[in-house]
Amino acid sequence: MTYRTLMILVLVSGFTSTAYSSDSIQVLKEKCEAAREAKLAPERQALIKSCIAEKEIPADECERYYADYGAGGRTAAGAGKVRKYNNLPECEALYKAEREGK
Repeated sequence: MTYRTLMILVLVSGFTSTAYSSDSIQVLKEKCEAAREAKLAPERQALIKSCIAEKEIPADECERYYADYGAGGRTAAGAGKVRKYNNLPECEALYKAEREGK
């Protein structure tokens, strides 16, 4: 077997495994997001209710304000904010699969 043939086999097997891994990672990502949303939704609704009751702000404004609650991102000063519930078992499985490339 020549070097060129070996390199072609390595590249083809790499592309094949990547196709399978992106599907399984996508499934894990959906499970992680569903688990996070299950935890975040009640908290978000409680914040919206208290916003309406205490601040007397219209419901649509409170909903818009808390729409990205728990998402992470950047603060106004540019510092990073960690996503809430990133440490759920479903998310840990996703991060492990991404690290291992499975």
